[in-house]
Amino acid sequence: MRRAPGSSSPGFSPAVVLVVLLAIVVVGGTAYGYQQWQDDIATATAVDSSNPPRGGDGNGGLPSAPSSDEASKDADGNTSGDKSGSGGNGGDGGGDKADPYEPPTFDVLEPTDNRPQPVVLLVGDGYAAGRGASSPGTSYASLISKTLGWDVRLATAPGAGYLSSTSLLDLFTDSPDSVDPDLVIIQGGYGGDGSNDVAKAAIEELDAAIAGRYPDAAVVAVSPFWPGTPNPQAETRERTVARAWREDPDVLVLRPQPDGWSDFSTVGGVPDDEGHDLIATSMIEAFRDSGLAPPA
Repeated sequence: MRRAPGSSSPGFSPAVVLVVLLAIVVVGGTAYGYQQWQDDIATATAVDSSNPPRGGDGNGGLPSAPSSDEASKDADGNTSGDKSGSGGNGGDGGGDKADPYEPPTFDVLEPTDNRPQPVVLLVGDGYAAGRGASSPGTSYASLISKTLGWDVRLATAPGAGYLSSTSLLDLFTDSPDSVDPDLVIIQGGYGGDGSNDVAKAAIEELDAAIAGRYPDAAVVAVSPFWPGTPNPQAETRERTVARAWREDPDVLVLRPQPDGWSDFSTVGGVPDDEGHDLIATSMIEAFRDSGLAPPA
C-alpha cells in the first residue's frame, strides 16, 4: 500500500539492528569453522589409492641375472645395478602318499638366429633375486646363467609368494611381453596366510596365466624350501604346492626340501654363496635330466 506524502516510514531501534548483525556474524563464523574442521579431517585422512609402477624405471625392463660379477643388463641392453628348487622325483616329505609323479621331458633350449641365448623368466622371492649371496654373480640365478649359457631375467620381490600382497602372479603379469621366454621358472611359497585351497586356486590361476601368455614356453615350478628342519605346517604347505603344480602334466616340479638339497649353509637365515651354489648345482642337474639343458 502506498504511503501518503509526508507520512513517516516504520523503522527499527538501534538495539534491534545490533542484535541482528551479531546473529549473522555468529552463524556465519560457526558455518565457516565447521567447514574448515571438515576440510582438516579430510586432509588428514586422505589416502592415495594409486599404485606406483613397479621397478620405477618406466621402461618395463627386467634385470638379467649377471653371467659374471659384472653389472647386469636390463631388457633394453642397458647396464643396471631379491624360496624353493629341484629333484623332480622326490617323495612327499611325510604325510599321506600322492599319486606317482611322472616328470615331463623337454627339448633342449637352444639359441636362435635372433636370440643368441635362450631366455628364462625367473619369477620368485628374495632367494631368486640372490638374497644372501656376496655379489650378484654368486646368486643361484647367475650361476645357472653362466653354466648353461641362458639369459635369466628376474621378476622378483622380497617375500613374494602365492598369497602375498605382491604375489607371484602379480610379478609374472607385470613382466613385459618383450621378454617372451623359452622357459618360465616359478619359485616361492605361500608368502602369507591362507588356506591350502586358496593356495591351490592361486597356483591354478598362475598356471593358466602362463599357458595363455606363453603357450610354447616350458614351465618349471619349485616348491617352498628352507634351511633346517621344517615344522608340520611348512611340510603341509610344501606338499600342497607340489601337488597343485603336478595337476598340470606339462610342468616340471622340483622339490628341494624332500629331495635333500635344501640343507645349505646360511648367512642371516638365507643362503650364503655355498648355499646358492648348492641350489644352482641341483637345479642344473634337474634341467639336464629333464632335457631342458644338454648333458654335461
